[in-house]
Amino acid sequence: MSLAFTGHRPELLPFGENELSVASLRTKMMMLTEIMNSAANGCDTFFAGGARGGDLIFAEQVLIVKAAVFPDIRLITVVPYEGQANGWTEAWRDRYFRVLELSTDVITLSPRYARGCYHARNRFLVSNADRLLALYNGGATGGTAYTVKYARQQNKEIIVIDPKTLERTVIP
Repeated sequence: MSLAFTGHRPELLPFGENELSVASLRTKMMMLTEIMNSAANGCDTFFAGGARGGDLIFAEQVLIVKAAVFPDIRLITVVPYEGQANGWTEAWRDRYFRVLELSTDVITLSPRYARGCYHARNRFLVSNADRLLALYNGGATGGTAYTVKYARQQNKEIIVIDPKTLERTVIP
């Protein structure tokens, strides 16, 4: 069994880049709970997209669970193109490269940026996973909305955590 993740960049998260806020800590706890429950129920592979914000936070939570409780789970980070992190801040780049280093596998879909590469990454995540966990505010546009819509079209189970209310819903 496998679980893919999609989520917003920091700009669309209520806590922004303040990951010491109560909202951020609660969000991380909800992610940890989903990862722990998934692993306890036989999920052994977790896919993350490697973008700033939700993707890297999710990947870090998978690595915590792997180190502390389920050493055999796998984190596969799917990168849309090689230079994805080039324009990021040093702090985000450091986190990104640490996640790549600790991932079981890294799949890079393109050597350079190309139009549509992020959507290709999102389709790859959904197509290769049994279920999707989405840190999603319900908006109609953007990469997370696209990924949730694609997962619905592929008849995947979707677990949604609303980053504002922290309400959890399941879309069968």
